[in-house]
Amino acid sequence: MIYTKLEKEYNYKKNDTIIYKKWETNKDFSSFPDKRLSYVIIMPPPNITGDIHIGHLLNNTIQDVLVRKARLEGFNTCWVPGLDHASIATEIKLINELKKKGVSKQKLGFKNFVKLANKWKIKYSKHIIKQLKQIGCSCDWQRFKFSMDDEISKSVNQIFIKLANDGFLYRKYGIVNWDSTTHTAISNEEILYKTCRVQLYYIKYQIKDDTEYIIAATKRPETIFAAAALCVNPKDKRYVKFIKKKAIVPISLKVIPILADNYIDKKFGTGCVKITPAHDFNDKLIAEKHKLEFIKLIDKNGTLNEYGLNFSGETIKVARKNVIYCLKKSNTLLKVEEYPSQIGFSERSNTEVEQLLSTQWFIKMNLFAKKALNNIHKNDCIKLYPQSIKKKIKDWFVNLKDWNISRQLWWGHRIPKFYKKDSDIEVLDTWFSACIWPVVVFNGLEKRNTYEFQYYYPTTVLVTGKDLLFFWVIRMILAGLFFIKKQPFKNIYFHGLVKDKNMLKMSKSLGNYPNLKKILNEYGADTVRSVILRMAHFDTDPVFDKKFFLKAHNIKNKLWNAFKVIAKFKLQTRKKGNDVEFNNYIFVWIENKFNILIILINKLFERFKISKVFILINNFFKKHFCSIFLELIKKTNLYVLNYFFITKLYNLFRNILIMYHPFIPFITEYIWTLFPTNSTNFKKSSIIHANWPANKKINIALLKEFKLIYNIILQIRKFRLVYNFYKQITIYISKTNYINKKQIKAILLVLGNIKTIRVVEKITVYYTKNTNYMFFSDNEIYIIKTNLKKLTKPINSSDKIKSKISYYKIFLKKITSKLKNENFLKNVPEKILKLEKQKRIDCINKIKFFNKIFDEMCGFKK
Repeated sequence: MIYTKLEKEYNYKKNDTIIYKKWETNKDFSSFPDKRLSYVIIMPPPNITGDIHIGHLLNNTIQDVLVRKARLEGFNTCWVPGLDHASIATEIKLINELKKKGVSKQKLGFKNFVKLANKWKIKYSKHIIKQLKQIGCSCDWQRFKFSMDDEISKSVNQIFIKLANDGFLYRKYGIVNWDSTTHTAISNEEILYKTCRVQLYYIKYQIKDDTEYIIAATKRPETIFAAAALCVNPKDKRYVKFIKKKAIVPISLKVIPILADNYIDKKFGTGCVKITPAHDFNDKLIAEKHKLEFIKLIDKNGTLNEYGLNFSGETIKVARKNVIYCLKKSNTLLKVEEYPSQIGFSERSNTEVEQLLSTQWFIKMNLFAKKALNNIHKNDCIKLYPQSIKKKIKDWFVNLKDWNISRQLWWGHRIPKFYKKDSDIEVLDTWFSACIWPVVVFNGLEKRNTYEFQYYYPTTVLVTGKDLLFFWVIRMILAGLFFIKKQPFKNIYFHGLVKDKNMLKMSKSLGNYPNLKKILNEYGADTVRSVILRMAHFDTDPVFDKKFFLKAHNIKNKLWNAFKVIAKFKLQTRKKGNDVEFNNYIFVWIENKFNILIILINKLFERFKISKVFILINNFFKKHFCSIFLELIKKTNLYVLNYFFITKLYNLFRNILIMYHPFIPFITEYIWTLFPTNSTNFKKSSIIHANWPANKKINIALLKEFKLIYNIILQIRKFRLVYNFYKQITIYISKTNYINKKQIKAILLVLGNIKTIRVVEKITVYYTKNTNYMFFSDNEIYIIKTNLKKLTKPINSSDKIKSKISYYKIFLKKITSKLKNENFLKNVPEKILKLEKQKRIDCINKIKFFNKIFDEMCGFKK
């Protein structure tokens, strides 16, 4: 079959949507329990806060690669998609939208606010699902779940009640981390610590009934109104005389005791610290030990209350400024020093976290921790990639604290209790419902003994970012072991966090965030996937750079162009000829290279080295299949092959398409449906139904022979590039380093553009001013050409090659224009006309040469 009307490039804008609809219509992604082995992935559900971001793109592309490969291997693949309600993140978005209209959450009311949130959820669910389909996610969409579906909400209530009944839940009034922007408590894992320059204020406290002062250093001068005591180390000789005396607080003139406690660091500040137990975890411990008063100074909205006296109603920043002014005016501020300190910020609102007294729900974590730690470190039931994650998990358990699961928000799973008014409403931490995600997507709490649940659970692999280890992953393991008595995953693959060229995490606030809609529209899903898969290392944070898109686009183009070349081959009637032996040799070689590749990438897939797999495939296709194999077939057979070889060629290329399919699914599907059908066992409907290539025996001896050829060709191409020389050459090869086969000679003559190969007994190396030598393989192979000038700056980068191509294209345009000029043709002497025509031919040859070099350089490098 000959194709004469194939497009110049694969038209992704036209074809991608059609292809995905075809997959959906045919239910190619659907899964039902059967006799096959299952391969199950649950999608880490994106938040409904907006469009997907670069992290989602990386995460879901990796999952799709694994699922598509498993499907080709014959597994019953089940990839469960879903979206998360994201309580705090979504509520922030909604509050900001209301602010634009001059409306507050409280004014809108609880019921109307939830209605607004549901409308938001419907809108952005459609956006996100569309984008996931656009990048090619082969999910079982019939199994789609939203984290607040009725079935899931019921399961969340069940586990809350079970934990309460089993004594794992308790309600406590104490200090919590507080986000004053969203007016809710947050967990330790939801705090991001940043190194900031902070001021340390040295404040003088007069000793009661004395003229002396004691100086205490603090970062929070505005909290002096909540001070319950001053505290020093009992071994600090400077302050022994002040212990058990009273001090007067500046401004408020309140009298507080001076205590001694070993917790105080003598070397920090002045060695004297004010104790504000209602607003500091450490101060709380000292206060409980010494039975001090708890004064709650800061309200939930981040303002000072009535205990702040004249500063009541002021925000923390404003109050601090005004308190400092008063301290200076009363001459009680001795000095201010600046030093670096780790300050906690809310991950979602980027607000500095306060420590406030509040009544919250907590989970006792000790028993959970013991079960999970044994499972991960002793039984090794869950395999972690990379292995270094194990140590982080162990460290987390060492510093384990009870988990605050209540949030003072309106959007989320409401804690099952009676509420008198809207302001009392509390919801569960998003990560509480998320921790049972692998169970509830299969309705495991209700149907844990059914065949379907046992078939799909535990899942095969979880693919997630390393930043979710403590938020989500460990808690899912805990929940699975506690509620189902079985770990939720067999493998967990942690990928890095995408960063920009300056190694900063990509975020909208920093303005370094790529517009994925624009990128997908400009390059298409296959190209974007190719770029993102280059980043799929789990041992490093991937760096996003737009320059990678050109290289990735070239991969897709090279595959399309190779198909166009193969589609041109004609079937000849004769089955024997002079080229049969030659063809057989190169076919056996390329098949062996392919067989080695399959063995390597299967091993790499087992270790989740997905980026390396993609690089190996690209290197094979570009360097071996296209640059050598196809070039030889084209030049020696003039697009004519007998039945035996054309069948082998088709089968090989289809296997290459299968191998590429998990990575670039759209173009491989499109080529598959266009492919000639003159070979056996070929299902034309979809590449999804194809079989992953099997491992085969390898002919090591032949590969060693061809390695000699390959090395010589590489050196010749390097020689031509360095010396800017394109004409035929003669090469001399010593007898000891040459296998005298006509197939080898034929390959060298064709690919190297070699005039003569001379095999000599022994090479005598000599040098003259008019001769240049190029030596290969320990001085055993060399090229002689007279009067060559080496380029002062050899062309060694794709940018320089592009520059060279542009130069010759401009030059060609000028010469062509000149040769079309009738006046020039009439008046120019014959000799000059011949010279100009030769210039044009040379220019065309140079453009072809540099285009070929550019193609070879533009693939991903190992």
